[in-house]
Amino acid sequence: MKKSVLLLVVVFSMAFMLAACGAQKNELDMGHDLFMKGDCAGAMPYLDDSIAQPDSIMDLAYACFLKGRCAEKAGDVTTAYEYLYASKVVAGYVVAHDTHVNLNTYGRSDFVQTKIPAMLAKLAPDLGAEKVKAVTAKVDKALQAEYLKEVMEGGRH
Repeated sequence: MKKSVLLLVVVFSMAFMLAACGAQKNELDMGHDLFMKGDCAGAMPYLDDSIAQPDSIMDLAYACFLKGRCAEKAGDVTTAYEYLYASKVVAGYVVAHDTHVNLNTYGRSDFVQTKIPAMLAKLAPDLGAEKVKAVTAKVDKALQAEYLKEVMEGGRH
């Protein structure tokens, strides 16, 4: 009898701990939730933290995407273009290097090849060709530097 009660207590304790662990949200989750509620100002610190210290390369891509969308909503075309372009490049890298092709990969590919480019094309006329060139060069340089740093440090690839 005592063993079965003890076993039940242990099982319920483990179930509770697993449920509590699953309820933990990271910075990107919190930023996403606020973005979905229309609170870009509240989301920004979480998105910035996610960009500075992403849990994965796709988290980096999505945080950049959300930050770009927030900038677009605020009318900051340059920042919107910069972060949407960064999102496209980073997500494109993941799609191109994803060795396990699944439906998620196809969805990402469609997003990278059609949806984000359409957003960028919509923003580009407001920036002008020279500004678009400068922004894309800035992002490419920053991402290349980050990639090289990660490779040299044996980072997340």
